[in-house]
Amino acid sequence: MVVVACASTKPSTNKPSRQASQTVLPMTSVEAHPISERDSLRYQHFFLEAVRQQAAENYTAAFDLLRHCLEINPDAPETWYMLALYWSELKRDTTAVRYLERAAAMRPDNSTYQERLAQFYIGTRDYEKAKKVYEQLAATQRDRTDVLNILLQFYQRDRDYPHMLSIINRLEQMLGNSEELTLSKMRVYELQGDKKSAFKALKALSDKHPNDQNYKVMMGNWLMQNQQSKEAYKIFNKALNEEPENVYVQASMYDYYRAVGQDSLARQMMESLLMSPKSTTDSKITMFRQLISENEEHGGDSTVVLDMFNRSLANSPKDVDIAELKVAYMNLKKMPEDSINKGLRYILEVAPENMRARLGLLQTYIGHQDWQQVIDICQSGTAYNPDQMVFYYYQGLAYYQLEDKDHALDAFQRGVSQIKKDSDKEIVADFYYFMGDIMHQKDLDVQAFAAYDSCLQWKDDHVPCLNNYAYYLSLKNTDLSRAEQMSYKTVKAEPKNATYLDTYAWILFMQERFEEARIYIDQAVACDTDSVQNDVILEHAGDIYIMLGNEEEALGFWQRAIDSGSESPMVPRKMKEKRYLREDL
Repeated sequence: MVVVACASTKPSTNKPSRQASQTVLPMTSVEAHPISERDSLRYQHFFLEAVRQQAAENYTAAFDLLRHCLEINPDAPETWYMLALYWSELKRDTTAVRYLERAAAMRPDNSTYQERLAQFYIGTRDYEKAKKVYEQLAATQRDRTDVLNILLQFYQRDRDYPHMLSIINRLEQMLGNSEELTLSKMRVYELQGDKKSAFKALKALSDKHPNDQNYKVMMGNWLMQNQQSKEAYKIFNKALNEEPENVYVQASMYDYYRAVGQDSLARQMMESLLMSPKSTTDSKITMFRQLISENEEHGGDSTVVLDMFNRSLANSPKDVDIAELKVAYMNLKKMPEDSINKGLRYILEVAPENMRARLGLLQTYIGHQDWQQVIDICQSGTAYNPDQMVFYYYQGLAYYQLEDKDHALDAFQRGVSQIKKDSDKEIVADFYYFMGDIMHQKDLDVQAFAAYDSCLQWKDDHVPCLNNYAYYLSLKNTDLSRAEQMSYKTVKAEPKNATYLDTYAWILFMQERFEEARIYIDQAVACDTDSVQNDVILEHAGDIYIMLGNEEEALGFWQRAIDSGSESPMVPRKMKEKRYLREDL
């Protein structure tokens, strides 16, 4: 008989029809019937051809050949098995299971058939049948720990504690006694209510490792959980005498002191743990949180907690997590900004790549508009975290605020080089917006408008970009239709914004829609509530009114523009000639 490893049976577009006829399955017997030598040769020929067609992904042909094989030799388990996989792909699960059952019944020693059958049972939630298959596998393949672990899950589901213990004992025989298996056995005993056996199992593990204090501590912890604190204390005390710096023993002793109300001793043990370089960071953080909680309950004296933080960091100066927790506590207590910044700078000295600390400092100096400090912090940020756009963004913004256009543009361009598909679209849009503004100020309008287009691709409702883009187009007297559409979006978004109203009015003016322009420029003037009104808005108002033939109103607006500090040489000329003049005329 030819036995082959089955290739993937996932049918392609030429998969066999769901309407294919089925062979009647004689499930009552698995006795093989001999076939003639001629039929045996025919069977091998067609079976190998089926395997070849399957490997070539001609699944329909392979399926038909396998069914023909079954007609020649209905007692070939490998054919039943392969056909079962095809029926499964055709979503004929009931048929697939029956075929697998036939293959598994004919070859109970074939673990592949048995496991696939069990998986099918699990898929159909027939857990009892799946369990029986795995029990058979466990009986015939006694070295299979994976099978035993699956059986353990079945028995746990059934709350079959005796069988669970039997499986764990078998695993111990195969793998040796281990903490994990012992704890599993203890849980089973406890589920049974057999605490005596649970403790006995744990003691056996400890006795097997007499020099390992951790197992003794596990015994003590179990006793504490089961209201046997005196016995637990004896174990903890003995372990602590043998290994006074064992942090696991110290932690358990701390829990004991707290449980029995010996607070002063608990505090001493807490201090030992927090000062010990051997304590894990996680255990220290847990202790600090406990300390903070207790301290808050008794008045919240921050000096006590900060002293503990400082002493702990003195012993473990590079423990960044503890330093970060200290800063978080200082923020919680609303401590002075200088103290918090000192804590953040300490973190950066130990771990200069720490983004949280750098962003914390950055937030402080942005709030104070200390742009030089922002630049310095971001300079280090781009060095240690070169892929983080936020540092380029704020560095560029700081230079922009200091009117250092060249350095601002350089920072924004370096930030743009870090853009990825999942980048924050708000920051990316702002990059391009500021680049557009700077390029316009440098009379690079082609590049500026390209930057604005990129901004709007990332965020099509970026209002400042829409306004500036529209206004600069109007100044060039080009693409006014698009400029109007963009500007109108800003007015809809912020209908009381004097700057946006002015832009929209000016675009209407450039389109010679003077009456409409007057409506919006009046709103702009009304919404400009600053103590000193915007001279550009007032100048525009005069331009619009003069084109409407309202000379007196126009002269009044132009005069107000001069009074507001306008330095435009065109305004006095307009007033003198009493007409609208363009700068390029």
